[in-house]
Amino acid sequence: MAEASGIERNDAIANLVFFLSFNAYGGFNIFFPLLTAFVSKAGTTLMHELHDEVRAAVGDGPVTLNALQNMPLLKSVVYEGFRFKPPVPYQYARAKMDLIIENHENSFQVKKGEMLYGYQPIVMHDPKIFANPDEFQPRRFMGPEGEKLIKYVFWSNGPETEKPTVMNKQCAGKELVVTMSRAFLAEMFLRYKDYSLDIEGEGNATKMFLKGVTKA
Repeated sequence: MAEASGIERNDAIANLVFFLSFNAYGGFNIFFPLLTAFVSKAGTTLMHELHDEVRAAVGDGPVTLNALQNMPLLKSVVYEGFRFKPPVPYQYARAKMDLIIENHENSFQVKKGEMLYGYQPIVMHDPKIFANPDEFQPRRFMGPEGEKLIKYVFWSNGPETEKPTVMNKQCAGKELVVTMSRAFLAEMFLRYKDYSLDIEGEGNATKMFLKGVTKA
């Protein structure tokens, strides 16, 4: 596909390697353990519901992209994980033009060339957008009203409803990380009904140990 677009093969391969090893790193190595812990803390009732949903969507076959589309609870759990604690919490950008940035109460003038810094957990814990923002709510993004909140999930340096382009700072691994996070949970609950963890430490020093599983 790259060659057909006029991109040399070596350049395309280099970009793919970078995409998988760097852009997706925060998702696979940081977010998967976080997601496992969030579901564990939510309890066995949620786990059993996820297991039932995955089983119903998959049937006797494997986890596929089409099957993932029929798992609304699992999809909501993943988005709530990104909202609750994004794997890469910081974003930076240099203003390419003079602009005005607004929040609920104020406006801020930004000059071309100035460096901007964003701390995404603050954005996604905004109580004027998310009810009880400091609670992990697995069903937050379900249903028509829940779907409307997806655009406020900014974990990937932009609204979840937008796509990465050369004109924005959106993470190039965005779609891969979200899809693989959903597949990760689906594969887990295809095999197990529930599990338990021992969690030690906090922050970047947190360690998790799988203590037990109930096989499907």
